Formats: sequence, structure tokens, C-alpha cells
Amino acid sequence: MNDKLVVKVDSRGRITIPKEAREAADIESGDALFMNLSPGRVELTRAIEDPIVELAAYAESEYKKGNTQNLRDFAKEEGIKLDE
Repeated sequence: MNDKLVVKVDSRGRITIPKEAREAADIESGDALFMNLSPGRVELTRAIEDPIVELAAYAESEYKKGNTQNLRDFAKEEGIKLDE
């Protein structure tokens, strides 16, 4: 994919996100996006509609990969006492 794509603003202020960009960013119909604004610049980023759901999905995927550790085991290894 190109680093930059050109889009035109129509008479009602709308733009169309090109298919190439939608596919690269995995944007689907109905997705929410943030518009980050600064002078002369507009950046679109995916809006997380429910951060708890996103965090739970991430935690579950890390657990399934074996990238997690029991808190008590971690504390013991680090010399941290949890029950005081």
C-alpha cells in the first residue's frame, strides 16, 4: 500500500475512504473512527467502542499464547509479599 492516498471532499464535506485504505486498516461499514485534528492535518484512528471488551480479548489471546503468569507466582519470584 502507498503511504499516502489522495481523497477529495465533496460539496457536503464528505470523503470516501478508498478500498485500499479500508482493507489495510481493517475498517468495515459501521466502524467508529476518531478524527485527531491539528493545524493542517486530520488523522483517522479506530475508535475503541468498549475498551473493557478490547482489553479482555487481548488478555485472553495473551493467556492462550502462554504469555501470562499467575500473580502469586510472579510476586513470589520478585520477593513481593501479597498477604500483609
